Amino acid sequence: MTGFGRKEAQGAGGFFVIEVRSVNNRYIDIQVKSPRELAVLEPRLKKIVQERFFRGRFDVSVSRNGEEKKIQKLALDEFLAEQYIGILRDLKTRFGLSGEVDLALVAGLKDLVTTAEVKEDLEAVWSVLSGGLAQALDELDRMRTEEGEALARDISTRLDSIDDITARIRSRAPITVENARKRMTDNLKKLLNEQPDPLRVLQEIAILAERLDITEELTRLDSHMKQFRALLADTARSEAVGRKLDFLLQEMGREVNTVGAKALDAEISFNVVNIKAELEKIREQVQNIE
Repeated sequence: MTGFGRKEAQGAGGFFVIEVRSVNNRYIDIQVKSPRELAVLEPRLKKIVQERFFRGRFDVSVSRNGEEKKIQKLALDEFLAEQYIGILRDLKTRFGLSGEVDLALVAGLKDLVTTAEVKEDLEAVWSVLSGGLAQALDELDRMRTEEGEALARDISTRLDSIDDITARIRSRAPITVENARKRMTDNLKKLLNEQPDPLRVLQEIAILAERLDITEELTRLDSHMKQFRALLADTARSEAVGRKLDFLLQEMGREVNTVGAKALDAEISFNVVNIKAELEKIREQVQNIE
């Protein structure tokens, strides 16, 4: 599911801006972008996300002071400065030069002052980042929860529609057997030009009725629907249910396909198509559920 969270975090480790974005994905995919000097902490940031979420693509962005900056300090090369001063004093003495070797002169000499990156206390940085990321994920999770509630309402509506269509199929099923009996009797009359043997017709009807019987498939479909609704309604669940919902949808589709194949009836076939359309829409939505 989609979501966004942002947190400005400050502490002994520095000041950071942490942003997290999530989009739909069947699996968990986490990408972290941080300043180069903090790359060693990226696996730990990923772990925090993995411990809270099971599905989705997450992009975590960490910047220092809103930008990715290096912390640097100036350093004096004392050994080089000592050599410069010694040489200048030696030149003055040997050649009788005037003037003093003072600060103004030394400050203009090359490479005496250099910049160096400060070695950070990564644990202090981690203390700031981990807390900030947790709060950013809280904000993102609230957005995902709101979207999840909307998805659940939409899916429930489609499940109600499937229930209605299934009820029509169930009421239609006995009629298909009677229609098949009439068709068989009429065909036999045409072929034999006489009244067919009633016992033989009954035997054939019994065989055909068994082949056309969709009671078992509809019963399993109802069972899968109940399990699906139970998982969808379990707001207190402590584990991911997205893959379970995927599996139930697969089984529901299997039963519906069998109903369509067994029921030699145009109206039932039409209703089967409508159920499959609803299942496909639900499947698209379930991809967003953890």
